[in-house]
Amino acid sequence: MKARPLSSRTLGVLVAVVLLSTSSQGLAQEPRVAFLVDDSAGSFSPEGKTIVFTRHFSTLLYGLDTHPVPSRSVLITMRADGSRKRVLRQLGVRFEYDPSFSPDGLSILSVRDDRIYVMRRDGSGAYQVRRDSLEQACPRFSPDGSKISFWRGRPGAKPGAYYVMNADGGGLRRIVNARDRFAWGCPSWFPNGQRIAFAKDYNLYVSSADGTNVKQITDDKDGTFYSPAVSPDGDWIACHGTDSRYRSGIIRMRADGTGITRITVSRKGLEGDGGASWSPDGRRILFTGHHGRFEGAGVYVVNRDGSGLRRLSNIPG
Repeated sequence: MKARPLSSRTLGVLVAVVLLSTSSQGLAQEPRVAFLVDDSAGSFSPEGKTIVFTRHFSTLLYGLDTHPVPSRSVLITMRADGSRKRVLRQLGVRFEYDPSFSPDGLSILSVRDDRIYVMRRDGSGAYQVRRDSLEQACPRFSPDGSKISFWRGRPGAKPGAYYVMNADGGGLRRIVNARDRFAWGCPSWFPNGQRIAFAKDYNLYVSSADGTNVKQITDDKDGTFYSPAVSPDGDWIACHGTDSRYRSGIIRMRADGTGITRITVSRKGLEGDGGASWSPDGRRILFTGHHGRFEGAGVYVVNRDGSGLRRLSNIPG
């Protein structure tokens, strides 16, 4: 049976472990609380000099909890080399995630407490795109900035669907039912704005932007795939998942689903965990990775051929 996407796993210790209590005899080993931080990759800015990503804060009670529970998340920008990190502070916001730059680089699109928002690049002037009773996730601007693709669904166990709407929140159109209660990664636009790649049930699909033509480009014999990202020239897709031999990592394939190649290996336990995106020149791939649940996820970058792997955030040490 195939596992859920790695994004359902939580990760690593940032701060030293603190003992909660001890027994009167001093013999029983008590649970311990660890304070965790995990970074999730967002996107490059259009000029390629800046990266926006999410930092999740959570706690894990060892011996009792299976996974940490996020208590807050914020957006952070940094230079493409990992320097000059800056928090985009938003008062009163608990969770902010799934960030990406607008095509002109002047704005950042993100999810704030399950609703889609747009703000200026410096974090100011935020406004909600569409008022909605349903949860929203994984928004991405079309190449010309006129539309937004995203996932939308009801809380709980009911399935959601992928949608496209106008950038002002109007013109909502369902592209395809997701058949699950969570998104398998953000949809990704082709550069001509006419097609969208998305993941569903561990496979990749390509749809016309109006949802009238949907084609599955991978199947179970190829491996498992999620979080697709279309290259700037439209010829390639990078994603997370496993190849046909069930080796995990960042996967690169042609836009028609052929030529599947794993370009990262589990070096010292490194595993991909969602959020793949391309640099504007198509030479590098940004992604989230981790070395096990007790270290913490970080933002990584790798060349499209798998060379030059580098961690840019949440560096242990």
